[in-house]
Amino acid sequence: MTFLTPRNCFRICLIIGFSLIFTLWVNSGEIIGYFLLLPLITLTLLRWRIPKLNPTVAADIILCIILAFHFDYAQYAIAIPLFSAMFFGLYWAVFAGLYLLQSFDPLLTTIFAYSALSGVLLNMWHREQQKKLVALDKSAGKYYALEALQSELTAALSQVERMTVVAERTRIARDIHDNAGHEIIAAYMSLQTARVLLDGADPDALELYDAALERLNIGTGKIRDTVHNLSVVMALGTEALHDICRRFPKYDVAFNAYGDTTKIPVYIWNILEACLNECLTNTARHSAASYVKVNLDVTPHLVRLCVENDGATNPTGLLGSGLRNMRHRATAAGGNLSVDAGEIFRVVCVVPLISQSV
Repeated sequence: MTFLTPRNCFRICLIIGFSLIFTLWVNSGEIIGYFLLLPLITLTLLRWRIPKLNPTVAADIILCIILAFHFDYAQYAIAIPLFSAMFFGLYWAVFAGLYLLQSFDPLLTTIFAYSALSGVLLNMWHREQQKKLVALDKSAGKYYALEALQSELTAALSQVERMTVVAERTRIARDIHDNAGHEIIAAYMSLQTARVLLDGADPDALELYDAALERLNIGTGKIRDTVHNLSVVMALGTEALHDICRRFPKYDVAFNAYGDTTKIPVYIWNILEACLNECLTNTARHSAASYVKVNLDVTPHLVRLCVENDGATNPTGLLGSGLRNMRHRATAAGGNLSVDAGEIFRVVCVVPLISQSV
């Protein structure tokens, strides 16, 4: 951080001002100058440590005016609290200039005007610097939030890819089992039945028939093994949401699903799982709920996940970082996430279903 800041410049000016008053006091040799400098320096140091005491510059001005009747150089000291007041934004201190009405002094007037103008300029510089710092903090906050969201989306993308592969393997295994597998097994059983009717046939033909039947039996076994290997152990879709609710340690979560869940694509299941995990985690950490209920509603046009409890999970309704990330993900998919923090705390995630023409 650079040394040349408005506050440092303000302090340097005060030190110079006090040094000049101290020099005038020493040259005058009047003891009353001590009673001027001591309270001025003390209050100035207190204001450096406690900004709430800034309005005490009024006491400094009054002290200088009173002592000016006994110590000639005290009137020049008025410039110090006047300068401080302008820097603090206490512009009412300009009324200290009324002191000049008793007798016009060009030098004193110049000192007052220069001090006030310098304080105002330093105040403007300080406010401009504060605005830049606030803007910088906001930019940094947005940057870190964007980084967190990017990390979240990267993890979500990896999970979506994994779930897509798993879903495709499951579909292939189901198609083989339900279609080709059933037909091949039915043909194999028919051929086994027909074998009894061919007992009196040519031995060479029977040998070829048995060899083909054996190869068909081996092929059927390989198809069965392939279907078994393609099938996944992990839960998908509604089963995954059920599994998350079952593994929730604190409460027995009531889970209900309505509608045709087969219409939900993999990337939406990923959003719903992440949202449910986040909601249940928040409930476990912050809620004093007596129940937790999860509803999944699927219509021809959208899917709606509602997680609710009767505990004060988030009485203000403000979104934490986890729910904010969930809202970003829902918004990226064209949906939204909302929070109702009434007597029943409710988080609702709605994502549209994009119809695809076959």
